[in-house]
Amino acid sequence: MIPQPFVKGAGERVFFGPYEYPDGADIIFDFGNPLCTSAFGSNIVYNVGSANITGSLIPYNNPGPIYPTLSSAAGGVMITRAIAGGSNYLQWDWKSTQEQSNVFIFALNGAQLNPWNSKLPNAAGASSINTNIYSTTAQSGSATVNVIYYNSSNTPNDIFTSTGLDVKTSNGRNGYNLIGVAANASTYHALVLNQTPATIDGTSVGRSTSGTQTTNFGVSSNMRIMAFLQYPKILTAKQWRQIYKVFAPRFFT
Repeated sequence: MIPQPFVKGAGERVFFGPYEYPDGADIIFDFGNPLCTSAFGSNIVYNVGSANITGSLIPYNNPGPIYPTLSSAAGGVMITRAIAGGSNYLQWDWKSTQEQSNVFIFALNGAQLNPWNSKLPNAAGASSINTNIYSTTAQSGSATVNVIYYNSSNTPNDIFTSTGLDVKTSNGRNGYNLIGVAANASTYHALVLNQTPATIDGTSVGRSTSGTQTTNFGVSSNMRIMAFLQYPKILTAKQWRQIYKVFAPRFFT
């Protein structure tokens, strides 16, 4: 094991290895982890979290099937595409938990088609959390983030709306961004962007652990997606920072 440096006087590590995710994730689809992508050529993605699930790559037809692709850029990313006739994406079946944190790391990959349908993830079922990324093009430099929390009756609640996001390749992260969202059973909702402290909202949204839901991840998007992680708990500020430190070294590789 290589010794890891600490911030002097703070007791917090500066660097983490490429797969040193915080413990306890139900779902980790990390497209730079060979354990996750070993069957990508067969249109299957393995979960390296604790849940016994796999992801399926779903194509659009133009005229034959066009699947998401795996690129070695940034240490490994899944590239999704959307055209007027459809889009490709990743699909899996799993539940949404009462306490939940979702994390995804991505960069835009050109013009975004019908971006209000680009929910990450897109379960849109009772107690699920969906995040929309709205931007016309990667070159425009800015995007907005909308987070929708569904209650246990499947009623949507727009908690975070039109939050600004810098998606330029000159944003200091080569165009990549980490977005984290979290919720408890009722009045705690958090939005984390990269290394900034969480924005907290106390709107009451009654959530419970759901049954199995089908998630379509990356629908209607043109993106380079580095990873998605889902935890059945609310992450601490230190854990959000740890995830950022795991993936940040890949931004310019």
